[in-house]
Amino acid sequence: MDGQPPASPTDESGPPDKVGTESVEEKPAVRRLWWVWSLLALVVLTVGAFAATRSALLDVDEVLVDGVGGRLDRLLVVEVSGIRTGEPMVDVSSEAAARRVATLPWVAEAKVVRDWPGTVRIWFVERQAVVNAVDPTGRWALLDGSATVLETPVIPEADLPTIRVDRLGPEGTRVTGVGPLLEAASAVTTDLRAWIVALVPAGSGVRAELVGGVDADLGRGDDYRDEMRSLATVLSRVVLGCVVSIDVSIHENPVVRRDEVRCG
Repeated sequence: MDGQPPASPTDESGPPDKVGTESVEEKPAVRRLWWVWSLLALVVLTVGAFAATRSALLDVDEVLVDGVGGRLDRLLVVEVSGIRTGEPMVDVSSEAAARRVATLPWVAEAKVVRDWPGTVRIWFVERQAVVNAVDPTGRWALLDGSATVLETPVIPEADLPTIRVDRLGPEGTRVTGVGPLLEAASAVTTDLRAWIVALVPAGSGVRAELVGGVDADLGRGDDYRDEMRSLATVLSRVVLGCVVSIDVSIHENPVVRRDEVRCG
């Protein structure tokens, strides 16, 4: 109308198309930058967490030992466990440390627990000595109920019964073939302990060597309690100096052989 040419469609759409193109190109760049920063933050956190586990904040500050029994030295238990104060808590293998403690002959059971942030607890149960064992060479050992050699003392324990065995291995090993002797030993009462020098294997089962050189045949008992009661009864009624042997294998009917020459 005024003589001016109408604006062409190209002129109107030019600027919006340019802005839209720039926005589309910027979005992938922003996303890439966001992923880069996220990855960097994750790396920093991971490195920081790892560094914290290796720092003094999370190292072993103390090792506590709680045991059932009074034979073992607590310092020895810690030493054998391999756990050292100052080492990172994450480096402590509870299972491996417990296995090492369990190698001690006196240890029947062991458990190790990490108590964060800086304490390790060692718990164990000691084996119980039940007999003195002596071999033909005169070597002594303490055995538990499983016939494990716990210790090899120079002299025997005064308050334990004694068994004679063919062979003793090193501490921590087991003596085989002594089940009946351990059963008989467990039935020895306090009053009989003063009479019995040693329990020995015999063809008939178990034989008790008594003071004065007298032998008592105990036979093959289930738990030897009846045989021990019968033996105690016989010893309370006879003069041992006149006796050659005692047979309580049939505990209801004990047999006593006397030395008729000496005792008339």
